[in-house]
Amino acid sequence: MNIREKFANPLQQVGLVLASLLLAVAVTGCSSKVQTVQFKINSEPEGSHVVLNVSGPKLPNSADWIYLGHTPIRGVRQISEEKVAEANKITLKVMHAGYYDQIREWDGEAFWNEAVERGVIFWTPELIPQPNSQ
Repeated sequence: MNIREKFANPLQQVGLVLASLLLAVAVTGCSSKVQTVQFKINSEPEGSHVVLNVSGPKLPNSADWIYLGHTPIRGVRQISEEKVAEANKITLKVMHAGYYDQIREWDGEAFWNEAVERGVIFWTPELIPQPNSQ
């Protein structure tokens, strides 16, 4: 029996179409949207390390930091809209040996507003040298 004979009945054809549509809706409806966010991060001095953290009570691994690279950074990251919506805080940290860390924080809504309105997350911190410890 070939496929045409198996689904020759119009009711079976309708059932197959409905099942296909339900499967398509289930697959696309359950996946979270991902947005591409552009980052342009400089620092004074250049060569500083940059990390990103997205934290919130419903987010697993919210204590983990994502290493973005060293400055200057020109790049994009794909970030889940659902993850940002559930975030209490999104933090960028710039670090360099011999300097105090610089931190910039947003809540989820403010992060999206900046990323969408400006089209980029732009930041140029000037790091403050630590006093020589003797």
